[in-house]
Amino acid sequence: MRRLALSTIAVLLLANPALAQSFPLTLSHAKGDITIPAKPQRVVSLGLNDQDFLYALGIAPVGVHEWWGEQPYATWPWAEAARSALGAEPDVLMGNETDLEWIAALAPDLIVATYYELDEATYDLLSQIAPVVATPEGYPDYGAPWQDQLDLIALATTGTSEKADAIAADLDATLADLRAQYLQFAEHSASMADLRQGQFTLWAKEHAPTRFLESLGFSFPDELDALADEAGWIYLSAENADQLDLLDTVVFPNGKQDEIEAISTYTNTRLHKQARAVFPAEGEDALAAALWFYTPLSIGYAAEHFAPKLAEALDTAE
Repeated sequence: MRRLALSTIAVLLLANPALAQSFPLTLSHAKGDITIPAKPQRVVSLGLNDQDFLYALGIAPVGVHEWWGEQPYATWPWAEAARSALGAEPDVLMGNETDLEWIAALAPDLIVATYYELDEATYDLLSQIAPVVATPEGYPDYGAPWQDQLDLIALATTGTSEKADAIAADLDATLADLRAQYLQFAEHSASMADLRQGQFTLWAKEHAPTRFLESLGFSFPDELDALADEAGWIYLSAENADQLDLLDTVVFPNGKQDEIEAISTYTNTRLHKQARAVFPAEGEDALAAALWFYTPLSIGYAAEHFAPKLAEALDTAE
């Protein structure tokens, strides 16, 4: 009977990761397996958006890495309430370099880097300081869905994904409500784009910007997805700006409206002539940043603010 009971518990743990698992805990990620000896007390958030996941889970990191924006404690408005509620005042690593001395000085017992690019040498050095939670297994750097990031971080910090499941359910409900409110989204295609080195740059289906729009009900054309390179980038030269008309609406989070509208081939598109492109207004830096962060705290914020803008853009084409 005891052997049967133990087998049943093992099956339940495998089938339902929300059940608590005790430390020491072994997890797998893109760099391999790690063992976390005890429940972490001092967590450093090295990944560019990982602090949002920690705050959502009720964990106050001792150090965070600023992506950009020079926000207090590297925290944007959508995450400020969660940070403040925890009383978190983390040290902030500025710049793009992995500062090993800064990390070591914080004496972490866990380093979270699920949205970060780590080469093997840097990963090995960091692992000498504390266990490192890298990109979720099966995904390239910066390529994991937010749900996988959330589950991995939750397991590494608490030994259970119970709270992660609740967070995901709440956000799914918010997005479902928006899809029900804007039923027209399901009939249209959309993309996020930027102008980089004179080329319109889009993201394939595998990347967060397209996943975000799909979560609102939009589709993404297979014809464009087929143009993606191995990294999932889609580059359209100015001469091929007419391919943007495969889309019903395009969001340009980084703005550059004057620069984009100075391109004659772009102004010849239906997208431009029917005013179906969406540019953040002046003072909406946080809204644009929320699209890039793509975390449980930023997605709802971005969706609720951008949905009316997308609906208005589609209405202009009617």
